[in-house]
Amino acid sequence: MRKFRGWLSVQVARHPNRVVLVLIILFNVLFITVSAAVISSLSLSGTEKMNFFHAAYYTVTMILDAGCIEAVITDIGTAGVALTLTCLAVIIIGMITFTGAVIGYLTNILNDFIENASAGNTRLYLSNHTVILNWNAKAPEIVNDLLYSDNKETVVALVQSGRDDIKKEIEERLYLTIEKENAQVRKKADTMPFFARRRYLKNNKLGNNVSFIVIEGNIFSQKQLKDIRIDAAKSVIILSNDPADCVAEDGSYEDEGNGQAVKALMQTADIMAAGKAAHHQNIIIEITDVWTYDIVQRIIRGKDLGDKCNIVMFNVEKFLGQLLAQISITPELVAVYGDLFSNKGAAFYTAPVQTDDAIGYMRDYLSAHKNAIPLALLTCNGESCFCFAAENQKSISKKQKIKSAGCSVKLGDTQSECKRVIMVGHNSKVEEIMRSYEAYISSQIGGKQLSPLKVTVMDAAEHIKRMNDYRRYSFVEETIELDIYQIDKTLEKMSRLLFNTPEETCILILSDDTQLDENADASALTYLAYIQDFIKQTLRDNPGYDKNRVKTLVEITDPGHYDIVKGYDGVDALIGNRFTGNIITQIGEKEAIYEFYKEVLRYSDTPGAQSKKPQLRKVSSFFSQVPSPCTAYDLVRAVFEASASSAEAYPALVLGYVKADRETVIFSGDLSKINVSLKAEDKVIIYTHCGCQRD
Repeated sequence: MRKFRGWLSVQVARHPNRVVLVLIILFNVLFITVSAAVISSLSLSGTEKMNFFHAAYYTVTMILDAGCIEAVITDIGTAGVALTLTCLAVIIIGMITFTGAVIGYLTNILNDFIENASAGNTRLYLSNHTVILNWNAKAPEIVNDLLYSDNKETVVALVQSGRDDIKKEIEERLYLTIEKENAQVRKKADTMPFFARRRYLKNNKLGNNVSFIVIEGNIFSQKQLKDIRIDAAKSVIILSNDPADCVAEDGSYEDEGNGQAVKALMQTADIMAAGKAAHHQNIIIEITDVWTYDIVQRIIRGKDLGDKCNIVMFNVEKFLGQLLAQISITPELVAVYGDLFSNKGAAFYTAPVQTDDAIGYMRDYLSAHKNAIPLALLTCNGESCFCFAAENQKSISKKQKIKSAGCSVKLGDTQSECKRVIMVGHNSKVEEIMRSYEAYISSQIGGKQLSPLKVTVMDAAEHIKRMNDYRRYSFVEETIELDIYQIDKTLEKMSRLLFNTPEETCILILSDDTQLDENADASALTYLAYIQDFIKQTLRDNPGYDKNRVKTLVEITDPGHYDIVKGYDGVDALIGNRFTGNIITQIGEKEAIYEFYKEVLRYSDTPGAQSKKPQLRKVSSFFSQVPSPCTAYDLVRAVFEASASSAEAYPALVLGYVKADRETVIFSGDLSKINVSLKAEDKVIIYTHCGCQRD
């Protein structure tokens, strides 16, 4: 008996549902057997010829349907009291113990099934999907960018907590994006004839092509990782914690490595290295510190993954620092990168090639293709591929006969003008921003001594002190202590920086990303309100000043604050999480594109060295004379030929233009159908070397 009780307690602990089911079955079998034996043994009126098996059958029918009592008691008035009471007892007890218990048990099973399915605790049979491990502010942007994909996309997120909140967040994010995009499509279609409008709406309205599944569990569990089929996923994205989650109780920022991301990477790599795993998968791990970078490098060296998967280290702090530095030098790049870094509109794509002559390949390609612009020759995993700016992947291979009217251009000065940046506030990427400024200056000055960049820092006293008053950076002309509660006195010092200097000036307002969610962007939005009020008042006092020489760029971490920033005229908002989310999505889909992005964002540290990236040049200085109106295709090809035959080491590829009123046009689709009419004050967007010309 002790052994039996011990065995039973183990079964109850391990399989409680199974034990309950067995007890229900045993009790009801015993109850029906006893009831049938009693009814058949009474041999009363109506049951004289009823044997045990007949009695058992009628017992079951009475339990299932009380009306079947007539099969046993044909005349209730002549039946004995004992038989009547026995039958009524069988019906009442059986309905509770048999019908009620079975229905209750099955209801629990169905509820458990529904709950497990809703929670994502069932095994998924997927392939070619995207997996996200962990969750942070960049994750919604990753999912959102997949709306613009040409294919149906499935995203599975395995998170440790907050499943319901995440589902709600994504549903709202996708809904708002679809509504916003379709509102713009409907607005464009309003002036079209009826049938043209219907056709345009059908071809251009954005639908929800993303299936999103959230599973709450253990991101280190091999079983759960296998259940979501990471071995068959096209990409696995491992996210780190947000900077706000790394703030200690005393307010200090703790950046001491991301052990969770490293552990998840090791588990994921083990599964993907298995023999049954798919080939050419991408694992993107978000890196936020030096320790994590070092340990991930060791994991890559220690794992023999072959062609199973490619591990990409995405250093988000470095990326955002480089991005903020580059856009503060050229503010118009906010709109340019907002388009090119996402799946929406024109974007960067890659295709395998067999050539080592980049310029020759570009010349041949442009002579036979008008739906994509070739940019750079890349090498990834020992294979050559070319990067293009195009509307979609299919556009690259469209080869057509081209009727060109031709376009004649003469290039002028390609040197950059001196720029001024006023950096207001701070974030976790300040040091990376400063390093990028240093690299930019080195790439521009060559043998010259004049700096092409002048920087002023305005921040709280404790943060300036933490950076040692920025003494190590020779390009920082001065630091100004900023008190958010007495900001008017500080801003008076800004007037000489804005209105007594000849340089184009960008006011870069940084958002403190170490603040908790409820305080997100609070300081940046406060600075914006004060600074914009000051600028407008100063412009009223200086009516002759060209207001276009001063641009304001605000970094925000919460996309919900975008409309607040854009409510100010002439102010651009940079949502860092959106840019990084879009880049991570692109890397997950196109492995080789990562090398291209590194080149685009990085300034070379070598003095006078050149790196290729999108830039803006005034039409009046880039061309000797303003080009005549032509198509985008003719302009692209003419500028390429003119720059390829010059002394410059790399040709210039035109990606679009920015009008004087800040309207930005990025070339995509059939370039021969895009009409271009430039004016001297406009700017062209070109992809070429960034740096001084070599002697």
